[in-house]
This record gives sequence, structure tokens and C-alpha cells, in this order.
Amino acid sequence: MKNLLRFLLLFLAIATIAGCAMRPSVLPSPGGISLQDICQQYNVHWQFDAVTQVIFLEYKDHKAKALVGSTVVLLGQQKIILNAPLRRQNSTIYVPDDFESKVIGPFGAVRSRLGFRGDLSNLKVHTIILDPGHGGRDPGARGFGGVKEKDVNLDIARRLRGLLSEAGLKVIMTRNSDEFISLNERTQIAAKSDADLFISIHANSNPVHRTEGMEVYYVKTHDRRDLDEEQRQKNERIFLRRLNAKASVTLQGIVADMMYELKVAESGRLAMRIVHDAASDLEVSNRGARHCRYFVVRNTLMPAVLIETGFLTNRQEEKKLNSGEYRQKLAEAIARSILTYASSS
Repeated sequence: MKNLLRFLLLFLAIATIAGCAMRPSVLPSPGGISLQDICQQYNVHWQFDAVTQVIFLEYKDHKAKALVGSTVVLLGQQKIILNAPLRRQNSTIYVPDDFESKVIGPFGAVRSRLGFRGDLSNLKVHTIILDPGHGGRDPGARGFGGVKEKDVNLDIARRLRGLLSEAGLKVIMTRNSDEFISLNERTQIAAKSDADLFISIHANSNPVHRTEGMEVYYVKTHDRRDLDEEQRQKNERIFLRRLNAKASVTLQGIVADMMYELKVAESGRLAMRIVHDAASDLEVSNRGARHCRYFVVRNTLMPAVLIETGFLTNRQEEKKLNSGEYRQKLAEAIARSILTYASSS
């Protein structure tokens, strides 16, 4: 409390020296920029003390303090003078137009390209496995123009990794180059990690060439075959060894069943969120969230989905998937949907 009092007195002294008048009790119409909006755009964490009217900002190792009604911001030990005071009206804090360049800029924060407006401060997801399908000697589907699925998958996954990392998530890639990684290896990479989600990226094909749109697959079965599958059991042993769990076989089986129940429930929620939001953002056909028994989806321990981003056998979609601009839009749409899921209760 004493430190807070000293801070407020310091603000008053600085404001007087700088010739700044404190804000009158009657505030003008808002205008300006919402502090919440600008912090979300740059992933800057902020808190507001309604009693003292002090704002605390933090980004990585950088910290700043500001006072509603003042033009002064303390950026570490440095005093910054803004061209207008911070203002509060109807529970919203507004900052002047030079706040971004004078305060956020020195933080080194980068504006998010996502346009995501949710709360990134308390996500239920922290680590994600991105699995670009195919690779190396396995090209996957091929379009009429020669576009290879393995190349499309890797490029989208790399773009998605950048966006999710920018949002503060840890991202692990099953492959980061044009190499062949077996299906078993892909699931083992997941088992050896602390990942919360497994996202496999693919491009589709269909003998009916007019078929188009996005679809997302997930496991929705309680078939004993899935729990008893050799690769899944191997991954469970890897997972339990990593946790140094020395439980009985019976207890390990209960843990495995609980993990599977969570996987089934959350995979469905994630699949529906991605296909709904991303298809809408991209204005493409929504082919829905579909059940499957794909190897990497059923043999991973965490919630897992496989995204079919479009059809290479459709000439229009092949052209789009061959475009770096469209693949960026795809990555941004998928990232937003993942963050929406991760920020939901």
C-alpha cells in the first residue's frame, strides 16, 4: 500500500512538472482507442485498479504503469509523456493515438494478425502438436495442375505455427521439412510431449471433381478396438513413463479410459468449432465435423482432429490452395478457431 501511495504521489509530481492538468470529473465523449482492444491486438497483459485508477501493463520482461487522467506513463524507469491523458468512461479505458508508438512499441510487441478478440490470458490450451500430413516419398493427393498435398500441408502448418506461437502457445511440429514421418512416429511424438491438442493438416481429394469445401474429422467411438490397439497402448506406456507413474495395471487402465473419454468429448467440440468458424471466415462450403478412425486421430492420447482444408481434385480449390495468400487466410482462420476453443470454458 505504501508503494502504491508513493507511485501516486510520483505521478502527481511528474504531472505538475510536465505542466499536465489532471482530467476534469466530467469526461468528454470517448473517441480514442480502447486499451483493451490494443492490448488484445498485441497480446499485452494488463490490469486496472479501480480504487487507485492505476493501470499495470506487462509484456514478457517489460512493465509499465499509467494513471487514468494523466498523460504520464512510467515505462520501467523511463517517463513517457503522451499527447493526451488516458480516460475512462462507462468502464472502458481509452488511450491517445500515440500510446501505441510510445508505449507498446518499446515493448517490442508485434501486432497479432489474427484479429482474435477473446481473452488470451487464461487459455486452457498451452501446447499444440501440428501434424502436416504426408511428406517425403509420400506426396498425398495431387491436383490437376500438379500441386502436391504434402507441400500444401507443410506450408499451412508453418504459417499456423507462427500465428499460434505469436498468441503465446508452444507449438511442436511432427515434421518441419519435406521428409517422410511414419504414422506411428507421429503419434509417438505426441505421446512424448506435454501437448493439449493434436491438429493434423491435410488437403482432400474426390473422384467427383466438383466436390468442394472444408471438413474436420475426429474419433467418436467407444469401440474397445481403439483402446486395445497396439500403437495406442505403446503411446500410453510412453506417457506413463514420462510421468514416472508406477500405478498398478488396473489403475493405469482406469487412467487410460478417463483420458479416452476426455479425448472423445473434446475432439468433437474442437472439430465442430474449427469447421464452423473457419469455413465461415473463408466463405467456403462447410462439409461438417465427421467421425473417423484415422490412425493419427485415434492413436493420440489428447484431443485430436484432422482438418481437410479443401479438395485438390477441384480445379478452383486447387488454384486457391496453391496460393500463398489463401494459405495464409486458411492458417489465420484455423488459428482463430483454435484460440476460440482454447479460451472457452
